[in-house]
Amino acid sequence: MIKILRSNRNLTSFKKLLSLLIISTLLLSCGHKKSPTGGKKDTEKPTILNIFPDEFSDIADSNIEITFSKPIDRSTILAGIHFYPMIFKKKFKWNKNTLIIKILEDLEQNTNYFLSFSEKIKGEHGNKLDKNYVFIYKSGKLSNNRISGNISYEDKTDIGKEIKLILQTADSTFILSKKLQGNAYELDNLNNIEHILEAYIDKNDNNKYDDSSEPFSQRLIPPQKISNIDIELAYADTVKPLIKSANVPSNNQIVLEFSETILKYDNINIFTADSLRIPVPVKMFFLKSDKLSIISGKLDTLKYEVSILNLEDKKNNVNVESNIIIMGTSVQDTIPPEVLSVNPRNGSSVNTLLPEIEIIFSEIIFQDSIKAKIIGLETNKEIRINIIKGDSERYLFQSNDELINYASYKFILEASDPNGNRLEELFEVVFIPIVR
Repeated sequence: MIKILRSNRNLTSFKKLLSLLIISTLLLSCGHKKSPTGGKKDTEKPTILNIFPDEFSDIADSNIEITFSKPIDRSTILAGIHFYPMIFKKKFKWNKNTLIIKILEDLEQNTNYFLSFSEKIKGEHGNKLDKNYVFIYKSGKLSNNRISGNISYEDKTDIGKEIKLILQTADSTFILSKKLQGNAYELDNLNNIEHILEAYIDKNDNNKYDDSSEPFSQRLIPPQKISNIDIELAYADTVKPLIKSANVPSNNQIVLEFSETILKYDNINIFTADSLRIPVPVKMFFLKSDKLSIISGKLDTLKYEVSILNLEDKKNNVNVESNIIIMGTSVQDTIPPEVLSVNPRNGSSVNTLLPEIEIIFSEIIFQDSIKAKIIGLETNKEIRINIIKGDSERYLFQSNDELINYASYKFILEASDPNGNRLEELFEVVFIPIVR
């Protein structure tokens, strides 16, 4: 009986001790809970360390071996490797970090082959290839056509930004891509075929051209040994030009300002802005950049509608018709015209015996309101003169007969505007032809 009691007492003590140990363990584990630790995250991008055979070698009867700096996710290779021209029959084999490409078909004779590796290739930990690689090989004789040129920017703030260049065949088959910076580029060792050259600045880093916000250039280049082709990076412009404002300085003058520089247009129409729509004749007009000066028939103090048809800007956006309402005026033009510029300048020399003289007026001048002549200062002989360009704000005159070398001449000009206002005084320019 006594033995049984001792045994039970020992068992009870043991159970208490076990319970204390379990509780202590739980408390300790809760108070010092830690996340499992791992190694340092791999952020190093794989690179191409070596390629065999060397670039520009003949690969007609050769394998190509590419050694990467670290293990590659082999499932990304097919999407990241590109041959141009296409090699359809080929086999990939791996030896650790080295990819062996076995070519199993006959290659085109005397053709350059472009082997590209893109950033779609990734390492085992998902890191992209450090850059795009392009290697040029040959089958037979190496072709060495060249395309090069300057790079210009519509927006000067884009200078220095990375440019993505894409070279394709005339049927848009991809050949290669490169990243550029600066004001010039060159592509060497090209095949003798027609190419399409595209370039853009990938501002949103999505590897495609966004026509709403990125500058772009595309050129078709014929097959020739050396092509000098400039890349002009310009933004897409789909906004149609229109008449922005109008000024009526007098009762037969209208000056229109457009929303941008205008390349050309078809017709100018002026009507009274009422149900009768009585037309007003357009006698003369002169377009300069984004301004159109019009000499019309007499305007009364009425409303008029001015309409320009097929208004086209420098990026070939066409507005079929742009209109504006103006208020006529009874004010007559009493301001005399002025000569804003002349070439050659007074007292200068010219290097030809048949010189051209350019005059820019402050307003449109009719050709029949111009009187111009050249007088030899030593001989007092008048030289016949032709008007090469006129009936606008810009006139171009040329002597009809050759002048005498090293002799002095005076160009004399009289002019009046369409309202009879004359130059305030004779305009004169003295010059001397010097032809060595």
